[in-house]
Amino acid sequence: MGRQSVPAWLVARERYEAPSDRGRYLEKSVLSILGVLAALRERPGAGKDGERLSPALKLLSAFLVIVLVSLSRGALFLEAAAAFELGCLCLLRGETIALVLRRVLAAGLFALAIFLPAFLLGRDSNLPILCGKVLLAALAAALFSATTPWSSATAAFSALRAPDIFVMTLDLTVKYISLLGGLLLDTLYAMKLRSVGRDARKISTLAGSAGTLFLKSKEAAEAQYQAMRCRCFSGSYRVARRRGFGQGDAALADSALAAAALAVLAAFFALGASR
Repeated sequence: MGRQSVPAWLVARERYEAPSDRGRYLEKSVLSILGVLAALRERPGAGKDGERLSPALKLLSAFLVIVLVSLSRGALFLEAAAAFELGCLCLLRGETIALVLRRVLAAGLFALAIFLPAFLLGRDSNLPILCGKVLLAALAAALFSATTPWSSATAAFSALRAPDIFVMTLDLTVKYISLLGGLLLDTLYAMKLRSVGRDARKISTLAGSAGTLFLKSKEAAEAQYQAMRCRCFSGSYRVARRRGFGQGDAALADSALAAAALAVLAAFFALGASR
C-alpha cells in the first residue's frame, strides 16, 4: 500500500482572526444604564447642599413655586420668582450648580423646539413668557432633586400626608429600577464579553436581554405580592421620616426658606394675578 500524504489543510497552522467590531451600541447602552443607576443610587454626600433644610419644606416650596409660575399672567412675578430661585441656586456648590443648569437648559431647549413652530406661524406671541415659565418650573424641580436624596424625597411626601399607596409606589419604583438596572447591566456585560468579532445578531440578543429582564421583573413583582400577603399588608405604608420643620440647628434655615416662599406667594397676589 503506497504512502499517503497528509492533506495540507490538516497540517496548516490555525490563525483565526475575528473581524473587528467596535461594539459602540453596547458601550453606549452600558454607559446610559450606568448614568441612570448613578442618579438613583445615593452616593456619599448626596443632598449635602440642602441637608440643613427640611425635605418636606423644600418639596412644599418647590410645588408652590411651580403652581404659581404656571398660574402667573404677568412678567413681573416671573422676575420675582426667578430672583428667588437664582438666590437658592447661588447657595449650592459649583458642581451642583452645573448639574442643575444642564437639566434646566435641556428642558428649555425642548420647550423652545415645541413652541417655536407656533411662534413662527404667528399663532402665539408669548414665546418668551412660555419659555420663561418652563425654565422656572424646571429650575424649581431641579433644585429639589439636586438637594434631596431619594429616601428623603419619599419621606417628604409621607410628611405632607400623601396617600400611602402613592408613597409606596414611588419608593418601590425607585428601588426596583435600581435593582433591575443592575441586572440588565450584568446581562450586557456578559453579552459583551462573549461576543467575539462581528456579530450581526446583536439586536436579537438585546431583545433576549429585554425578555429576561421582563421575566425577572415579573418574578420580583410576584415575590413582593406574596411577601405583602404573608405579612398581612393592610395598605398602610410608612417610611423613615427625617426631622420635621424647624428642629435642631436648622431652625434658622427652615425659617428663612419658609419666609422666602411666603414672600413669593405675596408677590404672586401683588404682581402675578393680572397682566
